[in-house]
Amino acid sequence: MLVNAALPYANGSLHLGHIAGAYLSPDIFVRFNRMMGNEVMFISGSDEYGTPITISAEKQQTTPEEIADKFHREFLETFSSMDIKFDFFTRTSYKDHWKTAQEIFLDLLGKGVLAEKPMISPYCAKCGRFMPDRYIEGTCPYCGFKKARGDQCDECGRTLDPQELIDPRCVLCDEIPEFRETSHFFLRLDLFQEKLMEWLGSKDFWRTNVLAFTRNFISAGLKERPITRDLDWGVPIPLEGYDHKRIYVWFEALIGYISGSKMYSEKIGKPDYWKEFYYGKGVKTYYFIGKDNIPFHTVIWPAILMGIGDINLPYDVPANEYLRFKGEQFSKSRGIGLTVHEALKIVPKDYLRFYMAMNLPETGDSDFTLSDLQEKVNSELIDKFGNLIHRVVSFITKNKMEPLPGVPDPIDLKAVEEAERRFENYSSLISKVQIKKAFYEWLELVKFSNVYFNDAAPWKLVKTDREKCAAKLHTALVLIEYLDYMLYPYCPSSAEKIVHIIGPEGFSSFTYLDLKRTKKSYYPVSTEVPFEKIDLQSNNGNRLDLRVALIEEAIMHPNSDHLVILKISLGTEKRQIVAGLRKHYELSELLGKKIVLVANLKKAKIRGEVSEGMLLAAADGEKVVLLKPDDNSLPGERLSLDDLPFNMSGQITIEELRDFNLKIENLNDENVATATISGKQMIINRNGIAVTAYGEVAPGSTVR
Repeated sequence: MLVNAALPYANGSLHLGHIAGAYLSPDIFVRFNRMMGNEVMFISGSDEYGTPITISAEKQQTTPEEIADKFHREFLETFSSMDIKFDFFTRTSYKDHWKTAQEIFLDLLGKGVLAEKPMISPYCAKCGRFMPDRYIEGTCPYCGFKKARGDQCDECGRTLDPQELIDPRCVLCDEIPEFRETSHFFLRLDLFQEKLMEWLGSKDFWRTNVLAFTRNFISAGLKERPITRDLDWGVPIPLEGYDHKRIYVWFEALIGYISGSKMYSEKIGKPDYWKEFYYGKGVKTYYFIGKDNIPFHTVIWPAILMGIGDINLPYDVPANEYLRFKGEQFSKSRGIGLTVHEALKIVPKDYLRFYMAMNLPETGDSDFTLSDLQEKVNSELIDKFGNLIHRVVSFITKNKMEPLPGVPDPIDLKAVEEAERRFENYSSLISKVQIKKAFYEWLELVKFSNVYFNDAAPWKLVKTDREKCAAKLHTALVLIEYLDYMLYPYCPSSAEKIVHIIGPEGFSSFTYLDLKRTKKSYYPVSTEVPFEKIDLQSNNGNRLDLRVALIEEAIMHPNSDHLVILKISLGTEKRQIVAGLRKHYELSELLGKKIVLVANLKKAKIRGEVSEGMLLAAADGEKVVLLKPDDNSLPGERLSLDDLPFNMSGQITIEELRDFNLKIENLNDENVATATISGKQMIINRNGIAVTAYGEVAPGSTVR
């Protein structure tokens, strides 16, 4: 089988929403299938073209190449740190990808599937350029989302034309665009209307949301769609006269699945190996994506493949819904949730995998909280499963028992039958990509195994019948081994640790054949506890949700001569705060300034006006100077204390804020903002870049 996972845009760090949406599920699915002896190719890669990267480059005054290089390296580290292992993680900037994309472009052009024609596109007169896709934002005409892009609304999932946007604006200069004529190549989706609907008729096993969305999308009528853009960043059009146009990302990035499989085949010395997966009879191809990618993988990509001809179409597109944090969608730019890097500083990778597997948003959005993670991991993984392992193994070693099968006991036989039944259910569910539901089979078998061990009461039998006691212990180890194999796809590092604790004879790897071996002997030699409970509050005392905010409006407080009211932006979230700055700043000086906000300070009314947080400033005698995040920071980005991210512990009071002893200190010849946790002074920073002040202040100045 072929398993492809959505290519992440190389313009930002991966957060837990990305992992739960498109990457943990296929890794579990692939590990399970390999355990069962199935041949699998697993491909993903960095999507390095398109407007998000060029916009980021312009805002950060760098090049698209530098941004793509940075995040490709980070993606590799992130996936490795989460035990997510692809056979090949490609890059769409590879020349081999260009070659494949250009070959398919020319093939489809020759078949009449692509056609060139004029179109009306948004043009920013101030920037002097056409505005492809993410260079333009406005209000979605379908759902009213105010940050819809020129190609798609992330809120309702609709694909859009820039002319459909209400109140469109240039994302770089906020100018209202003109609409001018330009020439582009179009994918004739309309040619595939009937074929796609007929193909979809065989997909009644798809997830309800995916099938319904796709049917509605096709039923609304497919239109030709432009696949080139007026850009200098992307795969070149393989024709003369198109030097300043590129094949656009949503077309060529999909081809990355094929080019990636080709490159992997070359890497292992079998150049035609990829053809077995794309052209082989009976080969199932799976595309794991987030729900915002549904139309690209269930309509556009199948149409491209139909245009190529005689190639395997997607068998299943198991798109997950959104993982949310306290009801809001994970967003790095808005400071909502945790990046993978931040999360791994708080909890081990297998604890994240465990909790997210229990909470996968397969059929609807699900909510992520650290407090719930702590409760689920400590209760289900550690108290129930880890404690069972420790009880069984420590009893064996303490009493010098040799766990051997005895005379068949109906209770023991039924226990093993229950393990086999649960494993069969689990296997059937994972094969149908019901990965969350399959994990609950594991949880039920854990409960059953604890009941079995308690009822067996080996601490009583050891005094009266050591042989029967040994048989009960052997059955307990059989149950634990089944549980360990079932855990392996979800938490591979933990499963490998456990298998060495229980000591199955002849173990070489997690394979179904090994699990079903006729003779089962165990030689447990270690009584180590396989897991440690987590206490997130003691592990990370950073209760400060510090964010970058942008002042958009400043007015006098109607009831005070020394207070001002500030309207601030946290990315897509707007707030109002009240600050005592009237004696220190003119209102005009405040406009456009980036500030540091304590975003989780309890809301308060100050002289009749609501204040939703508090800005931070240094007080040097009579002088008050605002704290300054670095120039490349974006509104909504979360700040850290040294390498400690915010621990998501909720709101704090002004009294609790004072406990952090915020100050300006001179460190490495620079005055930087600091906070103190458990006696340790830590630098307030964004990705390692320290927060400073907008003016000179003496070291030791209080921050308030």
